[in-house]
Amino acid sequence: MVKTKDYPILKTPIKGGRSLLDKLKIEVDYQKGGFNMLSGEYSDSGVYVYLTPCTHENGVTGTFINGDTHTMGYKIKLKEMGRKSQKQIDLAATLIIPYAQQIADYYSNGQHEAVYKFIMKLYKSEK
Repeated sequence: MVKTKDYPILKTPIKGGRSLLDKLKIEVDYQKGGFNMLSGEYSDSGVYVYLTPCTHENGVTGTFINGDTHTMGYKIKLKEMGRKSQKQIDLAATLIIPYAQQIADYYSNGQHEAVYKFIMKLYKSEK
């Protein structure tokens, strides 16, 4: 898995909690295809970008799960693949990571469609 540092986003209050989500973790990795045991949804195998808002308190990193896209985060499929290819993961990471702060800015403003379009434009520009 190619991990990046956590990028600052605007502090987003968590409903019913005292913590604030203040960072956006951006990861690029391969995911095997199949059904999700919890949601029952099917996902294709391929390279994905994972966007996960998190908080850092007292040396602990935490995330929040409440069903809300803005506080839970999401994944964006870049390329469908049958097998893991570290070369493809590294390529995707090198295209996306330099623009991580811009992605975090879109995310913090709730512009999730703009996040998707921006990431796909970056990835497809190399093809």
